[in-house]
Amino acid sequence: MGNGFKLLGWVSVALAVVASSPYWLRTLNNWTFKTKDKRFFALLKFLRKLHKVLGLLLAAVALYHGFMALGGRIRLHTGLLAYAAFLLTALLGIWHHFRKNKTVFKVHKATALAGFLFFALHLLEPWALGKWFGLW
Repeated sequence: MGNGFKLLGWVSVALAVVASSPYWLRTLNNWTFKTKDKRFFALLKFLRKLHKVLGLLLAAVALYHGFMALGGRIRLHTGLLAYAAFLLTALLGIWHHFRKNKTVFKVHKATALAGFLFFALHLLEPWALGKWFGLW
């Protein structure tokens, strides 16, 4: 097994950061810089195109990371919670892509936030569920 699962974990972090960057860069700009530079908006447009591809790649890499880390077993784990939240986020994003439903898009963003919170918990304390709830 080795430490390959750790590398895939960090690849997952990078994919999640870049995949979510159109949202947080735009929000950061609105809250602070308020730039109107065409290059910035061209970057956002490029990142929005990458968003879907990187999200799908994240789903595959994170699944393999978990498979390697847990030896092919499925266990209630902070990584599973993060994965489930991101999977739901992706499904809602696909739904919104085809139906252009504003409510679905808002829930897509909310589940993405939940996914990142679970992701942060996973990075800080992967076995938190077992420790907190005496699961193992």
